[in-house]
Amino acid sequence: MTILAGRNATESGHVIVGHNEDAPGRFVMQTYLNKSIHRGQNHKIKFENDLAELDLPEFRSKLFWSEARTYDQNTSFCDLFLNGNGVVICSNNCAYSKEDKPELTGGIGYGLRYLTAEQATSAKNAVEIATGLIKKYGYASSGRSYAFADKHEIYILQVVHGKNFAVKKVPDDEICVIPNHFTIHEPDEFPELENLINYSKLRGWYSQSNNKFDFAQTFQAEDSKNLDKNIYRQLRALEIINKNLEYDKFNLPFSVKPDKKINLDTIKKILRTHFENTESFNNNGNPHFNKPLTVCNSDTLESSIIEIRHDVDLIAVRYALGRPCNSVYVPLYFGINNLPEGYSDLNPDEALKTHFKTPLYEMDARNNLWFKFMKFQACADIFYPDKTDKIKSEIKRLEEKIERELKMLGNQINLRMKTDPDISRAMMEGSSNSWIASVKSWLEIMLKDLKITELENLTKIAPNKNFIVNIPGLDRDKINLTETKCGPSFKNISEWSSCVNISDSELEFNSGEWTKNITKCLMDLYLKLVFKSGEVRAYCLNAYIK
Repeated sequence: MTILAGRNATESGHVIVGHNEDAPGRFVMQTYLNKSIHRGQNHKIKFENDLAELDLPEFRSKLFWSEARTYDQNTSFCDLFLNGNGVVICSNNCAYSKEDKPELTGGIGYGLRYLTAEQATSAKNAVEIATGLIKKYGYASSGRSYAFADKHEIYILQVVHGKNFAVKKVPDDEICVIPNHFTIHEPDEFPELENLINYSKLRGWYSQSNNKFDFAQTFQAEDSKNLDKNIYRQLRALEIINKNLEYDKFNLPFSVKPDKKINLDTIKKILRTHFENTESFNNNGNPHFNKPLTVCNSDTLESSIIEIRHDVDLIAVRYALGRPCNSVYVPLYFGINNLPEGYSDLNPDEALKTHFKTPLYEMDARNNLWFKFMKFQACADIFYPDKTDKIKSEIKRLEEKIERELKMLGNQINLRMKTDPDISRAMMEGSSNSWIASVKSWLEIMLKDLKITELENLTKIAPNKNFIVNIPGLDRDKINLTETKCGPSFKNISEWSSCVNISDSELEFNSGEWTKNITKCLMDLYLKLVFKSGEVRAYCLNAYIK
């Protein structure tokens, strides 16, 4: 899900990009600052084994790179970038397109965003680079929307399988919302537009005598149109942006003017929404897993808000690990030399080499910042909704404190940047480290407040077999077996394994469907223990998945 605000639609006068990265299953987020390099000519890279080998540019810009790593899934279409020229790149799945006869010359997937991020000098230049790659190699997936933004403007590139695409600029005084379907109705004029329309006629998808050419309606597969999971995310976001407009949910606009200029809090509200106070809100359980799919949902891996300032070094990427409603947006200045400890376990150059060859051990649970937030959001789910209001209040309090400090720091940095940039960078880095230290302390306090118990014994789990969790001192007669469950944070508690027996402090759980197609690693699991009195306790443990 992506929110893109033109510079004349925001209070600050800056372009703002808000993005939630969603993907189901076992992922581990890694975050990097890639240094700029001059690598010279004749360097090539092959990302996916079955796609084209690509030419690397001579020069790589500095990159802020949010990477979604996994072991046994396709990671061609995740990841957000901000480069040293102030260009932001992110994307949204728009499957499925109608295209069933794609023209491919080797094909390109992950390389489209990565090569564009390395060298784009502006949002418009990013479109030129990306479309050049599509025309040369052909796009290897059914359908996708790419957002390219800089300090002046925003462009959307929506591409279908093969070599067809549409481009549209977001008006400077409007805001664009992109869920997981095509949203460009009337493409801007570009050299390939006539070929696109003629191809649509040739395939029998469009007749000019019937209506005006509409890219989204023409190229979206019929069974992918008007899906609740897309309509309601786009609709509810638009209602937050301009509540005075009437919307036809089956014909939502590409972009709208806000009823008043928006700020970062508006973007946060959209990226965190579960459709509260609307008819779409499902109050029958944890909203992350309910239908229709919400903006902040069970598959949200991270959330980013980037206000693109004119001085690239002063751009603060507000970055939240995990679901943003249970996380803190921490400002990370692009001008720093090193990210605070805890954001990455890897060297970015090695990470790039292994992006599609992730070692299984990298999926193991460990005590870094990403897994701390996974623990927190899992336990927040266990205590939903009893602890929800307090969690929201504490997050708001901490973010407001950080934002006050950021504003004060920004004034000092602006004064020093031209006269003593080294001191300015040191101030940025020191503050980023301080904010992360505050967040880590806050997490420990919140977990303690939730009274989470860490279980030391390693559990072993095999598909189709019951497993045992040892918790000393339990009284069988006081436990509600039906409601006591155990499972991973990215699965709905209703899908966790159920407790079937208790004996001698050993809780026996059935295998559950979630164990059958899960990454075989050291998995962090969570246990919801429910007493007949209604009391709920939360436990976390590590389990080796066979």
